[in-house]
Amino acid sequence: MLLRLTKKCPPFLFVGVVVFVAATIGISSRYIGQLAQIWPANALLLWLMITYPRFSQKSCWISASVGFLLAGWVMSDPLFVNIWLATANLAGVSIGYALFRRLERQEKELDGPQSVLALLLVCSGAAGAAALVGTGIAFSLPGSTPWGRFILWFSSELNRYLVLLPVCFAGKKWFSDLVQAGWRSVLSAQSFNIAPIVSLAASVVLATLTGGPGAIAFPVPALLWCALTYSVLPMCLVVLIFNVTVMGIVEAGLLNFHQTNETIGVTVSFRLGLSFLVLGPLTVAAIMNTQRALVARLNQSITWDSLTHVLSRQAYLERSADLIKNVRETRKDEGVAILMLDLDRFKDINDTYGHFTGDAALVAVSAAISDALCAEQIFGRVGGEEFAITIAAIDENMALGLAEKIRQTVENVSCFISDVGLQMTVSVGVVYRKEADVIDFQSLLTQADAALYAAKTAGRNCVVKYSDLNRN
Repeated sequence: MLLRLTKKCPPFLFVGVVVFVAATIGISSRYIGQLAQIWPANALLLWLMITYPRFSQKSCWISASVGFLLAGWVMSDPLFVNIWLATANLAGVSIGYALFRRLERQEKELDGPQSVLALLLVCSGAAGAAALVGTGIAFSLPGSTPWGRFILWFSSELNRYLVLLPVCFAGKKWFSDLVQAGWRSVLSAQSFNIAPIVSLAASVVLATLTGGPGAIAFPVPALLWCALTYSVLPMCLVVLIFNVTVMGIVEAGLLNFHQTNETIGVTVSFRLGLSFLVLGPLTVAAIMNTQRALVARLNQSITWDSLTHVLSRQAYLERSADLIKNVRETRKDEGVAILMLDLDRFKDINDTYGHFTGDAALVAVSAAISDALCAEQIFGRVGGEEFAITIAAIDENMALGLAEKIRQTVENVSCFISDVGLQMTVSVGVVYRKEADVIDFQSLLTQADAALYAAKTAGRNCVVKYSDLNRN
């Protein structure tokens, strides 16, 4: 989406505008003489340069510098302070950029626990570089020392990177999946459980009411529950909102740690503690993301035939049994038909042209048959060159009509492998039962197989119904 936007405006201009707006928002949140309470500019700039290489050109670095300086000028920062702050911000982003480029792709997408560790190390390096450059600026803080200024800047910058970058990375992946799968399919697959968020809100309220040094740990169980429940993007958003909320409560004085001396050390300790607190849920979310992907791949391999991409034998049997149960219970005006199909003389294709050609023939035939079927008609591969179809049919003629349509479809399949044209045909056995109460899936399969055998015996490339066998 960002690449589309930059087709109408140069990348350097886009980067400059983003930095200027984000930096202006950050400066407006600054207390007199102190660091900004909100500073999204560095994390956004780093994410843009890491994710989209065209935003890391030399012209984009220059425009980012101009964006920082222009924001400081608009917000009336002294020239010297403005240049120093811009230099510190760019130092942090440049170190983060250099470190991120050394990471593997999956480590940028919160895929596995090692990705969170890599994120922590990179964010620490970026925050450390910014703090090192920015320490020389004299802030009017009580008890301010060079070390105090460094650790305050470091803890603030680390916290922002840790909560903003995961949202950016996860958001891009979510949007890419949305574009590929279509927003209707992605959104319809989402189910949102509100209970973990309610428990998190309640724990924050309890921590605020109770106070004390241990109050920051109250939300941990709820955060872990959220991490086990939500996918990566919702969990990153939960962490971001939680972090901003708790920071705001503390800054407003509503959450009291009961410290006699409210020094920089207390503020630093809180911010570092909050930063490391969110790492736990992010790690759990990354592990769950890996687990969900593994389960999805496992379900894919179990449900779908790896060669033809139609239902596997077991998946076909299970879905057919469910369809028959549904017809028996709710659609008693319909019957059930099973079509058993077998490619004619498939062994000759393998023996003459080789198994790779045979595999290509199976793929071509299964694709043609799939295109001829409706969504409710269950199609699966039950053997080497054997397929089966289960449908809910009004009468036997409907089932026979579909069988004939499939026979003609396969007969017209064009399959050319290595300039060799294969002419393929299929034999079809059909069985239909109307009586819903006496429909038995296993007997239907046996009868359909018997009808298929009769079609083979009758000369192949034909359709035979089981009811005709009983008359003979």
